[in-house]
Formats: sequence, structure tokens, C-alpha cells
Amino acid sequence: MAAKHGFGAKFFLHDGTALVEISDVLSVTPPSPTVETIDATTHGSAGAAREFIAGLIDTGEGSIRVNWVPGSASDVLMSAAVLSRVVKAWKINVPAGTGTRDFTGNCVVTGYEKDDVVIDDKMTAILSIKVSGLITEAAGA
Repeated sequence: MAAKHGFGAKFFLHDGTALVEISDVLSVTPPSPTVETIDATTHGSAGAAREFIAGLIDTGEGSIRVNWVPGSASDVLMSAAVLSRVVKAWKINVPAGTGTRDFTGNCVVTGYEKDDVVIDDKMTAILSIKVSGLITEAAGA
């Protein structure tokens, strides 16, 4: 069986000096690149069928769900990142067939949403990122 569980996934965000691991990660939704299409249909297109060419790559958006611990180092970093409006480096490390795999790139932090605070459950939040540029994939360090 080749299936792998995701236990041990990690997310890192640059704090202006270095990549810092975000604590208490519950889940990571990696960015999913897509390619836009450009309509290249002409009056001479065979069978009056639309024709397309590949456009630009949108490297996507990702999200990270965490246990929200107000005032923790991770909370402070994620809050500052969304307010900074600065492109930041990021890294996702996930289990692989052998060892781990790193996905790295740059992003704009687009949101840091705290979920409902309820009486009988843990507090959680979601960090949202929009990738800027290409994503690099390599064996984990």
C-alpha cells in the first residue's frame, strides 16, 4: 500500500529574518497551480469550434488551520504578516514516500481568520496565503 497519512506536516513563514515554524498546525491545504486559457478562435477555426492557447500560471492559494493561542509567537507572527502587506517566503513540509518533501515559495498573506470561540471546543484560526511566483519542490531538509 502506497498511501501516507499527513501526520507531521509543518508550515513555516518568514518573520523578516528567517523562516519560522508555525506552531499547533492542524491542517495544511497546499496551493494548487492552474493555467489560464486564452481564446485563440478565429473565423477560420475548423468546425466553428473554439481554440485555446495556454496563458499565465496562477500558482494558487493555500491555507493553514491552527490551534489559536492568542498572544503566542505564532499568533503574533501571523497577525503581523497579514497587516504588513509584504511578500513573504513560506515553506510546507509534508511526509513523503521516503522522508519528507518541501514546497517553498513567496506569498502574500491574505487573511488570518479566527473561528468562533465556543464553550466546549478548542479555539482555531485559518491563515490564508496567495502564492507570488513559482513553487519549488524538493526533498525535505
